[in-house]
Amino acid sequence: MATTKLTIGPIHSITQNTVYALPASKVMVHAGAAVEVSNVIDSGFGALTGANTVGAETAAAFIRCPGGDTTVRLAK
Repeated sequence: MATTKLTIGPIHSITQNTVYALPASKVMVHAGAAVEVSNVIDSGFGALTGANTVGAETAAAFIRCPGGDTTVRLAK
């Protein structure tokens, strides 16, 4: 199964428990719900922040939302 890569700038709609690839650089994550990040596609996910993610910085390779569908925007 292919992994969708998120890009810096636009707002992306992401689906609950679907893993998405992040850019290969440090980014600021703005999300409408709690998200988790990991450097491994199939394990090791940990919470980035609480209920909403407003400008949390990460250099992780992958992101997912365990609590439901949400929107994500990445910034430099």
